Amino acid sequence: MSIQRRSLLRGAGAAAVLGAGGARFAQAQGGPVRIGAMLPMSGIGAEAGAAWLNGIKAAQLQWNENGGLLGRQIEIVVRDDKFSSAGAVAAVRELAGEGVNVSIGAGQSPMALAIAPILRELNAVVVAPAPTVMSVTHENFSPNFFRAASNALMLYGGIGSLMATRFADVKTWAVIAPDSENGRDVVRFFNKGVSDASAKAGRQAKFVEPVYASLNKADYKVEINSLMNSGADGLFVGITAAPCVSLLQQGRGVGMDRKFKVIGEAGTELMIAKAMGKSTPNNLWGTTFWAPELEPFKSEFPVSKQLSTYIQKVAGTPWVPGIVQASHRSALAIFHAIKKANSTETAAVIQALEGLQFDSAAGPYRIRKEDHQGIGSCYFAKIGARDAAPGYGLEEVVRLDENLIAEPPAPGKKYEL
Repeated sequence: MSIQRRSLLRGAGAAAVLGAGGARFAQAQGGPVRIGAMLPMSGIGAEAGAAWLNGIKAAQLQWNENGGLLGRQIEIVVRDDKFSSAGAVAAVRELAGEGVNVSIGAGQSPMALAIAPILRELNAVVVAPAPTVMSVTHENFSPNFFRAASNALMLYGGIGSLMATRFADVKTWAVIAPDSENGRDVVRFFNKGVSDASAKAGRQAKFVEPVYASLNKADYKVEINSLMNSGADGLFVGITAAPCVSLLQQGRGVGMDRKFKVIGEAGTELMIAKAMGKSTPNNLWGTTFWAPELEPFKSEFPVSKQLSTYIQKVAGTPWVPGIVQASHRSALAIFHAIKKANSTETAAVIQALEGLQFDSAAGPYRIRKEDHQGIGSCYFAKIGARDAAPGYGLEEVVRLDENLIAEPPAPGKKYEL
C-alpha cells in the first residue's frame, strides 16, 4: 500500500469518527457544495451507472452555469457501488467519512435496502433514482432515505394494467424476476395490475409459476427454457440492465420473441434496442423515464428541453437512455432542497425534501412528507428499431398519473394487497 493511499485511508477514518461534526466542517468551507453519487461504475450495471451519472452531471452543469448552490459551485463526488448491496454500503460509508452527507444513490432495490438502515448513524441523507421495492417506504422506512422513483405498485401494477388492456388476446402471463424481495414485488404487483384490468374488462387472467433468476450470471438458458415451455403467451421481464439484455439476446436465438405475443420489461428500454439493433423484438414494451422527441415530453415540460440541451453537453450525444431523467430528477430534488433550506445540514435538507414540489423533465413532481415517496407520472412505450439515426427509439408513449395509483402513506407498516 502506498504512503498516499495510507494517508487517504487515515483521513477517511478520521472524518468518519468526527461524524456529523466532520460533515458540517467539510460543507461549511468556502469550496464547492459536494454531493455524492453512488452508482454502478463497473460490472454488469456499468452502462446504467454511466447513464445515471450523465443525468446528474446535466443537472450539475445547468445549475453551476446559473450560480450553483448557496453562492458556490456544485461538485459531484462519485463512488462505485459495484451494483451490489455490499458495494453500496461501502460507498455511503466512504462518502460520509469524507464529509459528504447528501447523496444520490441506491439505483436498485438491494442497494436501497442495504443503506437505508445505516443512514441515521452516518448523519447522511440519500435520494434514490430507481428502486421499486415496497418495504423501503413501508416497514423498512428510514427518515434519512427518499425515493424519487415509482414504487412497485405504481410501476409494475401500472404496466400490468396497460399490457392487459392493450393486449386483450393474451390469455396467460409469465414473469421472470430477480430472486429477491424486489423480485417478489415485481411478480405480485404486475399480476395485480393484469388481474384488475382483466376483471374490469370481464376477463379472467391466468398466470404460470414465476421464474426467479440471479442477476449475477451471464447464461439464462435454463430460465429461457422454463419460459418457453410454460404455456404462456405474454411475458414480463422484471430483471433490468445488462441481465435483461442478455436474456432477450439469448432468447431470440431460440425464438422467444416469436413465442410471446407481447414482451414487457421494467426499465432497461433503449439499452436493449442499442444492443440488439434490428434484432430487437418487435413486440417489446417497457418502462421509460424520458422520451424527449415524443409527447408529452416534447412540448409540455420546459425542464425536458433543458435536460436535452445539457445531456448533449455532458454525454456528447442526444441518444441516451431515458434513465438519465431518473437521476436528473434526484439531483434536482437535492438541489431544490438545499436551496430551500439554505443549508447542506442533514436535518435541514431532510426537512426541505419533505413535501418538496418541483418541475422535472417528466412533469410536476412531489415528495410526500409522511413516507418520502416521490409521486409524479410514470410512462410506458413501445421499444424498437428504426431506420432513422441512431437506429432505434421509442414510440406510442402512454402516461399514467401516479396520484391515481399510489397507496396511502404508511411508514413503518407493511403494505398488504
